Amino acid sequence: MKSKSKAQFAVICLAVFLLLGFTGYSFVVMAEEISPQQKIDRKAVEKGLDESLGMPVLKGDLWMKMTHDEKVAFIWGFGHVVSIEYYLMEKFPELKRDSFVAKAVVGMDNTPMNEVVARVDRYYDMHPDDIGKPVTSVLWDTMIRPNIRTGIAGQPLKSQ
Repeated sequence: MKSKSKAQFAVICLAVFLLLGFTGYSFVVMAEEISPQQKIDRKAVEKGLDESLGMPVLKGDLWMKMTHDEKVAFIWGFGHVVSIEYYLMEKFPELKRDSFVAKAVVGMDNTPMNEVVARVDRYYDMHPDDIGKPVTSVLWDTMIRPNIRTGIAGQPLKSQ
C-alpha cells in the first residue's frame, strides 16, 4: 500500500474501533433501570467488548489518572466518531436513526472540549463512589440527557 492509503486505512480502522467501543455505551444507557438479570447481561456485554476490542470501556478510575491532554484526546476521538457517523447519516439518509450519536450531537452542541473534560472531572470529584461508572455514561447523564427531549430510539427519558 502507498503511504497515503495506509494512513487512510488506519484512520478508517480507528474510526470503526472507536465506534464499536461507543456502541457498548448504548447498552449501558438502555440498562439504567433494569432487572438484576439484565444487569448481569450488561456486565457480560462489557466484558465481551473488552475481550473483542482488546480495550476496556474507559471508567472513572483510569480517567482520574489521565493527564489533561490524554483526556482531551479521548474527548476529541469521541467527537470524531460522533461527527463521522452523523456526517454519514446526513450523506446517506437510509442510515439516519435516533441513535446515541444523534443525541450526542444535540446534547453536546458547541461545547468546548476543555469544558467537557472539566465537567467529567467535576463529576468524579463530586461522586467518588461512581468511580467505576463509564465516562460515556457520565457524558450522557451530565451533558447529553439534560439537553434532549427523548431518549435513544425515541424512548421516553426516565426520571433520575
